[in-house]
Amino acid sequence: MVDLLVGTVLFRRTLLQPLRHGHVDLPRLRAGGVRLVGMSIATRFPDLRGTLSAFQFLGLGVPLRALRSDIDIVRFLVGRIDGWAADSGGGFVVVRTGRDLEVVLAPGGPVGAFVGVQGAQALEGKPSNVARLHGMGVRMLSLAHVMDNPMAGSGTGRRAAGLTPLGHRTLVEMERVGVLADLAHASSLTLRDAVAAATRPPVLSHTGFVERAGTRSRWRRYSAATRNVRVGDARLVAEAGGVVGVTYATQLLGGDSLGTLVDTIRFAIEELGALHVGLGSDLDGALRAVIDAAGAPRIADGLLAAGIGDEDVVAVMGGNALRLLRATLPP
Repeated sequence: MVDLLVGTVLFRRTLLQPLRHGHVDLPRLRAGGVRLVGMSIATRFPDLRGTLSAFQFLGLGVPLRALRSDIDIVRFLVGRIDGWAADSGGGFVVVRTGRDLEVVLAPGGPVGAFVGVQGAQALEGKPSNVARLHGMGVRMLSLAHVMDNPMAGSGTGRRAAGLTPLGHRTLVEMERVGVLADLAHASSLTLRDAVAAATRPPVLSHTGFVERAGTRSRWRRYSAATRNVRVGDARLVAEAGGVVGVTYATQLLGGDSLGTLVDTIRFAIEELGALHVGLGSDLDGALRAVIDAAGAPRIADGLLAAGIGDEDVVAVMGGNALRLLRATLPP
């Protein structure tokens, strides 16, 4: 099983020990048979200046000097993930290459993580910094996060505009360097612009669907209506050869039962095709979730019980995500 996005490094100082709270730790990943996760880093939330996130980062042990630079925040948190791997006794591996991936997928192999960054503001306005992030081990980058940035509009941003000229240059550089383009959190305009400009399949790492959960908030820009994607936009990602990861977040699913999650995945299969659907839990994010990492096998059981064929279940539970990663990772 492959989960395209978890936010554990943004909320926990440890991964290796079992925890009574949250959704993800190494014992629960093993118990759930989850072999690979996208370990997600964000640098500025919920505002670009980071004034509301500074205390969160300080609480995680990020040095004050690192908060002056998005790239320094990424470097520190990548170092923390690497530290987890070093302390795991071989039970946890950071996947930077195709060779690392095959080690994880071998029988009895360790749990693996590939590093993703949410929001191109982490590039500090310079598309050339894609190569710096890649050198640190970043293998997936979302053009937008919960706010607009100089590269792209966010679905929950103030303007929710499209891909800027700087964003186009960033996408070209991502494809050149070998960083998977993530369209989660992107505005509809950004998603459409990026799919039209891309020459490689993108990923939409974690989302729900407006047609199934589209509630708006009178008080916040962030709501199911602005955070989820419309099926038409998700279909563009599928038609480009990409994969759409379905979230476990109750707010974005429109329900808090496993049945709601299974029904949403089945809906995605029907609308997008089984070869373009995956898991993108957003566990250990800021939202409640239907299950934790140990509960992942229940999704497969639910899909099989709903009449989804074995091959399609295998594809959704990890095969589709692996296809994109193998096409992205260096040897």
